[in-house]
Amino acid sequence: MRLFAVLLCLLSVDAPAGEGDPPGTVSVDLETGETTPVHAESGASVICDDLHVVAPEFTADGNGLLLRALEPGSTLCGVWLPGEKPGGLYRVKVRGKKGEPKPAAPASAGAVNDGGT
Repeated sequence: MRLFAVLLCLLSVDAPAGEGDPPGTVSVDLETGETTPVHAESGASVICDDLHVVAPEFTADGNGLLLRALEPGSTLCGVWLPGEKPGGLYRVKVRGKKGEPKPAAPASAGAVNDGGT
């Protein structure tokens, strides 16, 4: 729980205007459905701020970590090494596949269907 709280604090701190992500953040561009390996030692974990955009997962052999692009957007993912040590940040930008239709915008949560009256 302490690890989550620390990451949440790091992700919620506003960077000075115009500076963007912290220095050393690795930029990754993916297409929906693609994966990329995360370079981290055994026992590391990855936490992303928007799991609708990217999901961290183990490799097929269970010895590594991947980031899987789920839907278009951008998210910041942090690597945590054993002993709760920060291991790096990744800014992951996901684009839709070429020719893939854009998802429809969700209906307003306050909309009510009154049956046409």
